[in-house]
Amino acid sequence: MDELIRKALFKPYLKLNKQSDTQPDSWAECRSLLILHEGITPTLAYFEEAIKNRFPGAECQLVDTLTTPAITVDKGAALVVIRFISTQWQREIARNIDDLSQVVYFMDDDLFDPTALEALPKAYRTKIIRRSAAQHRWITSHCDNIWVSTPYLASKYAHLNPDVVAAMPTSELLEVRRPVKIAYHGSSSHQAEKYWLREVVEGVLMQCPQASFEIFGEHEIYKLYRDLPRVTVLHPMSWQNYLDYTRHHRVDIGLAPLLESAFNLARGPVKFYDFVRMGAVGIYSNCAPYSEFIEQNNNGVLLNNDPKKWIEALSLLVNSDKRRQQLANNAREFTYSLMN
Repeated sequence: MDELIRKALFKPYLKLNKQSDTQPDSWAECRSLLILHEGITPTLAYFEEAIKNRFPGAECQLVDTLTTPAITVDKGAALVVIRFISTQWQREIARNIDDLSQVVYFMDDDLFDPTALEALPKAYRTKIIRRSAAQHRWITSHCDNIWVSTPYLASKYAHLNPDVVAAMPTSELLEVRRPVKIAYHGSSSHQAEKYWLREVVEGVLMQCPQASFEIFGEHEIYKLYRDLPRVTVLHPMSWQNYLDYTRHHRVDIGLAPLLESAFNLARGPVKFYDFVRMGAVGIYSNCAPYSEFIEQNNNGVLLNNDPKKWIEALSLLVNSDKRRQQLANNAREFTYSLMN
């Protein structure tokens, strides 16, 4: 099937029909630069600065073509397309082509040669072939220059006169931050709580770049959280595996929301002990069994089930190492006092 797709859709990249005599020295005169990309990707992260540096005098605008239906183009603007351009956006660029000083296509994988994709999984390979084929004619008709990420690609497509643009990570991209780990280890019987926490998790992530979350859940929960950064969804474990995991796994904050239901009325405060084992301070719903067990702001934090209050309390704890450690120490001391 792949071979049929290749023969039907692909034509050889013999030349760029629109390739001009534009020289790098003239790019400095460009005042406006549009970088077209699809979502937030590693390609954008590692090559955005390198692309901007090619246009030192230009004001840069990032355009996510997945969420932006059209553009306003300044006269003389340059445009760089990263990897893929949809047919809708091909038409949009063609509509504005007379106002653009140049159009550049950039790729950091071998997207021109279907045979280079043979080792990839079939579904992914077929997707790449179809998308590459759909933009083949547009690239050769509308692009002034091809930029590639490696000398290998430059050599392979030397007949297109490509420029090599090396990755240029920013200092922020290289920065190492100590994450504050927040965990919700509810079982499948806590499905409602996992949906309720979605707003809380998103709010904390927006306010606290050092915060990260881990949540237990099946594929349904993975889909619920997959668009959020710094969230890991773990497969549920047997009790024996969970006990071993939490004995060797450190967490800063443990979450124990509990929504009103007949089933939840019978629950005990065992999550408190899970959090102590992981060295975490716990945040709990202000209801039984936790309201009868937790001493507020001493060995834990009790909150009404208001997402805004949870976001506020979590953000304060994320930003206070000393407070978190004090509450966690108090919780551990409280546990041992019950054993004596």
